[in-house]
Amino acid sequence: MAALSLVVIIPLVVILVIMLKPSSATYSYVISPGTQAALDKGEKVPNQLPFTLELHVGDTLEVTNNDSVAHTYTFLILRPGETGRYTFHNPGVFTASCTVGDHKEVTITVLE
Repeated sequence: MAALSLVVIIPLVVILVIMLKPSSATYSYVISPGTQAALDKGEKVPNQLPFTLELHVGDTLEVTNNDSVAHTYTFLILRPGETGRYTFHNPGVFTASCTVGDHKEVTITVLE
């Protein structure tokens, strides 16, 4: 009887743990065409990316560079036409570079 209980209970516990685990999210941003040209002219960037991000462990940041020059956003260095992804595995507060707007740094807070 005890062996049968273990065969039934253990899989149920595993299923519950999987079901209760929060799902991760993907945060997608696009660097617009003309971003560097606007920066060079001192104009507002067409689609400025956030300078602070709050994510959870397991979340992914995805950035597509549609501009004609390379840009850095967070931990991603993107050539024209590239899409980069970064998944956060550890909680904490991180500072990273940004060449997409009038701010030079991005602060990323990763929560449990």
